[in-house]
Amino acid sequence: MEFQSPIISGSDLSVTDRLNLPSRRMKLSLEKSSNMMGAVSLASPNRHTMSLMSDDLSHTIFEGDPTFTRIGLAVPRKTLDETRVDLTVNNFSRKKHNEELMSILLEEEVPGVENVLELFESFLQTFQSYGAEHQVFNQCAEYESKCGEQVTALHKLIQMAPQGHSKLAQAQELEQELRFERDTWRLVASLYQDRLNSEFQDSEMESEEIWSGLDDATSEDDLVRQLYEKNAIIRQAQLVVDWLEQRAADVYHDSHYSQAEFYGDAVTGWENTLHSLTSKKRGLSTDNVEHNLVTQMDPDAPNREQSRRLHPLDKEDEMRLLRSVFARLRCGQLDEAQQLCFRAGQPFRAAILEGWKLFHDPNMKSRTDVANTKESPSGNPYRDIWKTMSWKECENVQLSVEERSILALLCGHLKALLPACPSWEDQLWAHLRAMIDHCVEKELRRCVNYKRQLQVLPDEYWNQQLTIESIFSTLAASRDKTLLAQGRDQYRIIQRYLIMDDVDGLLEEMSSWLSKGDNWSVHLRPHMLRLMAHLALFFRRIGRGSSDDLIGSILEAYVLQLVSLGRTDLAAVYVAQLPLPEDQIRLYAQCLVMVEEQQESCEDTERQRLLYLAHQVGLDVNAIAKQVVITLCNQGDVIQHANDASLQVATSAEDERRIRSLSWLLMDPSMRSQLLIQANTLMRGYLLRRQIDAVKLTFKLIPPDTLKILSELWESRTGLTDLPTEVAAATREYLSIQAYIDALDAFQEWFARFHHSKPKKTEASVQQQRGGASAQLSFTENLLKEQHLKQHQVEMLRWQAAVDSLTETAIDKLYNVLLFPDGGWMADSVQFEDEDTPRQQQQQLLRQSCIPHAALLLCNILTSTHRHSQCLELANVVASEQQSLYKVCSAEQLAQLTKHLRQAYVKLLDHGESP
Repeated sequence: MEFQSPIISGSDLSVTDRLNLPSRRMKLSLEKSSNMMGAVSLASPNRHTMSLMSDDLSHTIFEGDPTFTRIGLAVPRKTLDETRVDLTVNNFSRKKHNEELMSILLEEEVPGVENVLELFESFLQTFQSYGAEHQVFNQCAEYESKCGEQVTALHKLIQMAPQGHSKLAQAQELEQELRFERDTWRLVASLYQDRLNSEFQDSEMESEEIWSGLDDATSEDDLVRQLYEKNAIIRQAQLVVDWLEQRAADVYHDSHYSQAEFYGDAVTGWENTLHSLTSKKRGLSTDNVEHNLVTQMDPDAPNREQSRRLHPLDKEDEMRLLRSVFARLRCGQLDEAQQLCFRAGQPFRAAILEGWKLFHDPNMKSRTDVANTKESPSGNPYRDIWKTMSWKECENVQLSVEERSILALLCGHLKALLPACPSWEDQLWAHLRAMIDHCVEKELRRCVNYKRQLQVLPDEYWNQQLTIESIFSTLAASRDKTLLAQGRDQYRIIQRYLIMDDVDGLLEEMSSWLSKGDNWSVHLRPHMLRLMAHLALFFRRIGRGSSDDLIGSILEAYVLQLVSLGRTDLAAVYVAQLPLPEDQIRLYAQCLVMVEEQQESCEDTERQRLLYLAHQVGLDVNAIAKQVVITLCNQGDVIQHANDASLQVATSAEDERRIRSLSWLLMDPSMRSQLLIQANTLMRGYLLRRQIDAVKLTFKLIPPDTLKILSELWESRTGLTDLPTEVAAATREYLSIQAYIDALDAFQEWFARFHHSKPKKTEASVQQQRGGASAQLSFTENLLKEQHLKQHQVEMLRWQAAVDSLTETAIDKLYNVLLFPDGGWMADSVQFEDEDTPRQQQQQLLRQSCIPHAALLLCNILTSTHRHSQCLELANVVASEQQSLYKVCSAEQLAQLTKHLRQAYVKLLDHGESP
């Protein structure tokens, strides 16, 4: 809200008109009570925006004040029936809306929070909708509007709740936070639109060059217009003043709109004192309280007759009036303040508020109209006299603090103004008002050709050398603990940097907050992170942010916050704003890892959707999916392995999560090579730890057509049939693992059939084999025994056939491991530059563990099935230099294997067979 500071008297030209600022969308209630910061004006008391509000007094905040009456305001009246219908409809809709709000209040843990979280989606939609560079300020206006809507909704909710409601505290805190965010976007749009529009103007030119076009007919109004047009510092300081006043107006509107500031409809000031004096003059009895009253009713009587006083009721009303007038001036509502004075029966105070206006006589300029009509001048031609007297009154200790603060505001007396400014915003507003007043007065006295000698202002006035930097230094050095605490608020820190136009400093400050954690008194909440992220993007779009690293760190924190809030859908767009592709891949992969960890079971449709969102904004989907799997499948830097290859460790829930994470690489056939590489990495670790079931689960996840697709894709892309080295090595490793798993399955099946499925002999067959007497049994019993014996023999033949088949299969599968072609099992057929990678170390450990284990299993099968001669063949295979299997066996393993082979050799000799 803008207060008409001592700048341009009688002006109807606003900054919006000169700079072509876009108008803002705001609430109708705010349009009725205040000028918009989106059309922020640099004009003085009679500016166009204020005159509009003065012309239509129905659009003031007194619309709801029953004690404020207007003369000659013609309002069309409705019939009684029409009025009843309107009231019925309005009451019904209002009641329904109130019921909805109350249900929210009772059901939600923190009232209004769910609705406020919609701001994240709204901001993203706004960011995408206004993507062009010239739409950046439309984007800021939309941000402000969205926050304003939520503030209004929260305020209504809080007003409806009963006082002391247990859920109100957090809702009120949230409303205050969103107010700060809304006001910050309003400040950004106002300041930076002016700064960008004035970048090509020389705001540091000499005063002689600025005022080169002035003449004797130039009025105070004309000069200050040019001052504001040429001097960016003063103009932007006024923009901040207007912004601070609109903030105050918003708060005043919400807290006082439904309250009457005065009671009764009196149009005479000090009516109780007047009544007492009149009664005394007529000889009527008076109360004791009415003794020692002033004897005259002129405005100076209370000061002139210092030993006398006003009636206590009039004194109370006057204090209320002065506080209300100052509050309206703090909100930039000069016209409303004057209306209050008129309504309270003190028009002299309204006249005092006119004394500081800049003088302008339009008749002094050369005229071209034929009628030669004269226009009325505006402002105060003796403003210097008024200002001098006001300064003296500000130092009159007999006046109340409220009255002195009103005069101090208009004459630039900072010392008298500060006691009425308790908050950080009030103090900043007071200092900026004094700075602007000083600069304007200095230029007026130096450049305007006055026809008389001006009143000399005191030295204290001219000693008020204020700058933006010195103002903030003064506020930071204040002894008021409340003021210091408010100055350390994060939103106010952001606003301070914005006012000082220190973008790099602001980015550094915001980035430093990311690492302070819980030690920061008001830690970063989601809405603060949203503001920080969109501010960083705004500065980069207008070319003000010089550090991509700082912007990237802020965006990264915001993206992670979105994911933690369950709004992963919004993350991709902000990740795409990072300048470096590697940062985009790392951050979005981190988001997907968080999604995978948050959900017990992430569905493939959800994975597909999240990768599609990344693809839509141009992210490298394949690299992201690869990074996700690498992160989720990380088994640590230390290579763990079990010494006993015969062990089998159970699969944990964490192992199952790692295996499911490979599904990220199943979304696109072009990622099959990475799927194979990452699956191999996972299976190597499981094999080393003897988690065979986990290996099988991983292997099962790989589609059977993977190798075929890899060949087809490579051939279609290059025309070559030989796969690249890395893919070829992964394919060979995959086949090695497949051979080992098949061998273990074949052995398990043989072992179960051989040791646990052999048909058991019946008691009769045992007795028959022992030559037991069957003559003692009846014919039927003997026949039944013979049937059982034949059935057992048939089952034995069937079992033996199955065992023989499984034995052959198991022997073949185990030999596939031992005699794996082209260098051996789990050995690369080509040489890599780095031969000591973790992968190769794991491969070597697997060869040392699994190959001897396979040989022992094969030896177990051969000795159990009495194939002793084949045991000797196995010995030749192990000892062969072609395969060099003995080199991967430890001394203990070789001793164990030799023991089995020696037993087989002895068996051959016992049966008279030649080895």
